[in-house]
Amino acid sequence: MADSSKLTEYFASTSLPGPVEIRIRRQKNFFAQYELQSDDYVTFFLEDEQTQEVKGLASLVFRKGWIQGQETTIGFGTDLRISSSRKAILQWSQLFLPAFEKELEKRNCKYVFSILGKQQRQAYNTFIRPRSRKRQLPRYYLYKRFHVVGLHGLFPFAPPPLPHIEVRPVQKEEHEKLLHYLLVMKHKKHFFFENSIEDILNQIHRWPGLKLDQFIVAIDPDKNIIGCVCPWSPHYTQIIEPVSYGPLAQRLYETLQFLSILRIGRRLPKVHEPFYFKHLTHLYANNPDIFYSLLYFTFKQATTSKEFLVYPQFAGDLIALPPRPFISSKIQAGLYSILPPNMAPPHFLMPTPFLEPPDFEFAFF
Repeated sequence: MADSSKLTEYFASTSLPGPVEIRIRRQKNFFAQYELQSDDYVTFFLEDEQTQEVKGLASLVFRKGWIQGQETTIGFGTDLRISSSRKAILQWSQLFLPAFEKELEKRNCKYVFSILGKQQRQAYNTFIRPRSRKRQLPRYYLYKRFHVVGLHGLFPFAPPPLPHIEVRPVQKEEHEKLLHYLLVMKHKKHFFFENSIEDILNQIHRWPGLKLDQFIVAIDPDKNIIGCVCPWSPHYTQIIEPVSYGPLAQRLYETLQFLSILRIGRRLPKVHEPFYFKHLTHLYANNPDIFYSLLYFTFKQATTSKEFLVYPQFAGDLIALPPRPFISSKIQAGLYSILPPNMAPPHFLMPTPFLEPPDFEFAFF
């Protein structure tokens, strides 16, 4: 395994392009981000033979999961970074595919997914629209488009949650009911990772700073749980900061600066200062009104005037559309299936507009 400090240093020297160019700084343990999901992960890195400097890296995280009801091993490719030198790019293209195929074969893994942002043009040109199909690189096939939604403020006179829906922190005697609700909602997804209440508890225990007591639940008049969410800060594993704001992001930055004076919006940080946001993890709701009620309550519970909320909204998932009373932002991205060049795409990649989104936690990435 590569040295954690060496990878952390290289990782912090790179940035991700987008409407907001961001830099990610891992905390003490570089691999802690992967351990949110699983203990089964591998990191490939390219090292300069003379200087011993890292010139590229990528990681694969493997988990047991279920796709269309069938148990299998599911992998996630993440943290792909390659130095811009021609030598590093050529070496990576020669060495990565054999290592990638070896790890898949070792685990009999047929499904690997990864995220690409719409603004990551270099990655798009390399993997999605390569100039030559002769290059020995994994192939990327679109599985589902989604938006990374940011909630930055509430408009004046935003309607409160419906009066017959009670939204509050979960009570200890409701833990079992909450776990059952989570299991039911997960099993509705196209693919999921927890097949029992014990699996859910084991997964929650992996998240530093996340406990059942921190869940927020929506309760109907019959005392049934009809929605839940658990806000979680990424600061436990990594710090994310803006390197630069593009034109649209700069406009949002300036707008929120003004709205923060009126206590309507929450301002974004200056360049090279950390973002203060929370992921809306374990976010499930039975309908849009319940979804809005959960977001409204969670947004009002923020501990600082800079804190905003983030969650993924997949194409076709109407319940998770950002509610209109919120001042929101959206960044386009896609969840892709990664396959070796000689492997046929799985049948579920065929266009299916009404396919349920996966059980997907954006906080893992």
